[in-house]
Amino acid sequence: MIWMALFAYIIVTFAFVNKKSDALLVTGIDISIMDSLHTHFISDSDIKNLILKNHPELIGQSAKEIDKEDLESLINKIPSVKNTEVYSSLTGCLNFAIEQRKPIVRFVKDKGFYIDEEGKRMPLSSNYTSRVLVVSGNIKDQIIEEELMPLVNFIAKDEFWSSQINQIYVDSNDEYILIPRVGGQKIELGKIDNFERKFAKLYALYKDGFSTVGWNKYNKINLKYENQIVCTKRH
Repeated sequence: MIWMALFAYIIVTFAFVNKKSDALLVTGIDISIMDSLHTHFISDSDIKNLILKNHPELIGQSAKEIDKEDLESLINKIPSVKNTEVYSSLTGCLNFAIEQRKPIVRFVKDKGFYIDEEGKRMPLSSNYTSRVLVVSGNIKDQIIEEELMPLVNFIAKDEFWSSQINQIYVDSNDEYILIPRVGGQKIELGKIDNFERKFAKLYALYKDGFSTVGWNKYNKINLKYENQIVCTKRH
């Protein structure tokens, strides 16, 4: 019974606050962007300018008359925005809580673009470059979803590989070459088939082989063959 009474109290209080804030005039706009310290695709000033350009009469308007869903839809049209919530406060301020998309890969194709955790494309920004996995080379549209994104997601979701693999290059034979952050080897993955098994072989090499001979002994690692790894020494 206590919990039911508390829940009812919260609902009534929330409804009262909303009703009172809706009766106020909008005195200002407050922008809150999640992950703004790490991802800088959008800024407070960009959002505020967009809002006032499309709704110049907003300041001084009754909060009750504002179409919050329309404002949310306006901000959500920005490719780098994942979600927006608009709400008014008892001070008369109209609040915008904005969540940015988090890219996991950058494709060097045409003008270039990012793809985020949900598979959504984002254009490159002139203000900010995200330090994510890079894909370059012979990138065909049909292989992005069928082959490249499964490979990208595998790397991005693994703590070791996301910190070790810096770039994926697609050669003229539609085979994949990995460029690591540490060691400087060219890792020939070959075709996309059985790539998880190939990564398991590569991990064993990193764990057992490189711990003995060092990371810089080889300049090429070939994972194309089923039961072996072929390493080429540096000259």
